Amino acid sequence: MAFTQSTIREPQPSAFTVYIPAALQTELEELRPDTRHLLIGELFRLAAQSGRERGLLPRFGPVTLEFQLSGCDVTLELDAARARLTLVALREALH
Repeated sequence: MAFTQSTIREPQPSAFTVYIPAALQTELEELRPDTRHLLIGELFRLAAQSGRERGLLPRFGPVTLEFQLSGCDVTLELDAARARLTLVALREALH
């Protein structure tokens, strides 16, 4: 008699969601149009890249990403388990 073992896995979302909290939407809208466009493009580029490289991302807990883009300090939270990229902080650089 042969037994077959099967594992049921919950399907992972194929794409990451970009989440911009309501509290940061006003700050985003106050950016110069070219800076806002560049930032939104970068958020979606990172979300798409994260979706492609899902296997390389930490499975437990979010990862914080910080970078400067067009005169703004940007902080993101990348949560691979929830397939979500969240804008956490946005402020004009003081450098």
